[in-house]
Amino acid sequence: MNYKSYLKGNSLLLLANLLLFFHSNATHRIGGSIQADTTWNSVMYISLIGNLDQMNSMSKQMIIDISDINKDQFSFSTDYLPKENHLYRLHLSKKGDPPASLIIGGKDENHIFFIANSESDIYFNCKRSETLFGNVNIENSPQSRLLNEINSMLAYQDTASLYDSSLKRELLQNAMDEKLRQFADTCSYPLVALYALYKSNFESHIETNPGYYIHFLKKWEKERSPYFNEFRKKVSIKKTTNYYPLLFGILGLLIGVLLMGIISRQMKTPSKNILQELTIQERNIFALLQKGKSNKEISEELNISLSTVKSHINSIFSKLSIKSRKEVLDI
Repeated sequence: MNYKSYLKGNSLLLLANLLLFFHSNATHRIGGSIQADTTWNSVMYISLIGNLDQMNSMSKQMIIDISDINKDQFSFSTDYLPKENHLYRLHLSKKGDPPASLIIGGKDENHIFFIANSESDIYFNCKRSETLFGNVNIENSPQSRLLNEINSMLAYQDTASLYDSSLKRELLQNAMDEKLRQFADTCSYPLVALYALYKSNFESHIETNPGYYIHFLKKWEKERSPYFNEFRKKVSIKKTTNYYPLLFGILGLLIGVLLMGIISRQMKTPSKNILQELTIQERNIFALLQKGKSNKEISEELNISLSTVKSHINSIFSKLSIKSRKEVLDI
């Protein structure tokens, strides 16, 4: 063997050893186990949620990585993720649906949120339950566990208040919003605290309780993440207290009209016996049908495929014993 061949052989051996070394040291991963039936694609997706207003949105551009599910196991490397914590979402798609499909509520809810960075090691142990992520143990990520607890609490309230009157649902929602604000005030994780505020419909409470949000921003004034920067913009928009006298004057004139509108909408709302038959996603589609939306418009607004829209509409018609969209408008 000549010198050049010897040098070339040793260089390749060195390169192979270096690759093996770096691969063995790339231990930071996001993985887990999930038992999904044959109606789901055997692929897990990760999406980056760059703005908390996008939590209920889905697009191809948001998907940053995919993993095949082999023997109920999936795994992602986190080495390419930013060093700072960001909000992410794991999701599966139904067979026949595009990868960027988001199902909110009901038995087919297909996603879960979590917080991670480039050094995260998170394991999702998704035990068999009515929904994909309905019974999940999240290891090595207390922040992600808190997100899951918040969402479980909200889902429970939504189900429990399904048959209550509109006034009681409003009171329960106000109580939940207050509970979420208290949680955000005491939480030691900034992004989790901000997540709780977004779930509390904070924009409708800024003008009535500005002191709370001033205190919250003061507590996290050193946070410079895009999530907090966007939140600061939203809070500052509401600082227009000079118009309060005029607003209260107009409110006195409009209150009668508003009450009549609420009564009118309640009269058009299906009875609780009918609502009992519909899932959350079916109720969303039912509301859009009552607005005269086409299948394509519903598909675009809810970010689901046309086939999924048609399937939900057929289910709605069957459960409500109706045969046409005209009958939907008459309910």
